Amino acid sequence: MKNIRLSDIADELGVTVNTVSKAIRGAGGISERCRKEILETADKMGYVPNRVATSLRYGQSKMVAIVFDTLMNPYYMIMTDLLFSRLSRFGYDIIIFAGIYNQLKTEDLSNIMGRQVDGIITFIEPQPKVLEILKKNRIGIVLLGRQNKEIEVDSVSTDDFRGGYLMGEYLMEKQRKNVCYLGTSRSVECSQRRLNGLKQGLAAHGYTFCDDHTAYMEENNINPLVDELVQKNADAIFCFSDIMALQCIARLRKKGIRVPEDVLVTGYDDIQAEYPVPAPFVTVSSDKQKIADAAVDLLLEKIVRRKEDSSMDDVKRLDFEVCIKEND
Repeated sequence: MKNIRLSDIADELGVTVNTVSKAIRGAGGISERCRKEILETADKMGYVPNRVATSLRYGQSKMVAIVFDTLMNPYYMIMTDLLFSRLSRFGYDIIIFAGIYNQLKTEDLSNIMGRQVDGIITFIEPQPKVLEILKKNRIGIVLLGRQNKEIEVDSVSTDDFRGGYLMGEYLMEKQRKNVCYLGTSRSVECSQRRLNGLKQGLAAHGYTFCDDHTAYMEENNINPLVDELVQKNADAIFCFSDIMALQCIARLRKKGIRVPEDVLVTGYDDIQAEYPVPAPFVTVSSDKQKIADAAVDLLLEKIVRRKEDSSMDDVKRLDFEVCIKEND
């Protein structure tokens, strides 16, 4: 069975191909009655738009790439759903790229650009060379959930330092004596900012954080890191993310350690607002809807400026407020 083309629909209705194209694209110049008849006929005939051909013809695919490093983290799924909801209001679809670890690299870029995307929203930091290539090709990119002032990229994130600071104050209120930090890879800049905030929050209450009370998840196995912190007599572990906090809690309980009585485990992201979990815990929370909307609006602004051939050189970095949330 052959693919239905615009010319097939035009022949069926006795109109021009250009008229059919206008109706399907939502362009002006035709009556609503004609548009409705064409769309109904296209649907009846089983017409499927060729997005690649459309993007080549009109210079816009209405497709945005969403990039993150793992499908296992519920936070990414929550945020992607919010991003899609916002993008769809403006007629955009999304395509997901996962399995890229820690950085968006040049070798990953050809696959993304090969899909003729109009823009990219990434949860992982792009390499400087990636930004150079995207700039030359006038493809907008927004870094979501992370911020790094060492690279020239628009970003929308929470105030990581403030989140760590508030957690430090919280742990002092709970009178914890041996606080530890369980971070993601050392190369992730926002993880260091959360740690620095934690140190300052603790210091505000006269507590000096011990630098060797940190562990970094450079590989996928968190268990040895939790065991290491237990050996250092941790009675509180602040985790980089909620998914790491859940994994930490599971490991502690398997070792017969009571949570939170023996070790108070805290996280970051507040995925419990959307996903009820069997082991509620304290986390750093923020307004995910506002963050997702800001990221989409920033990207769409860059796409419009690209179409208007405007400058894309200025960099915007947006920080959103955070708070401590105790989940029961």
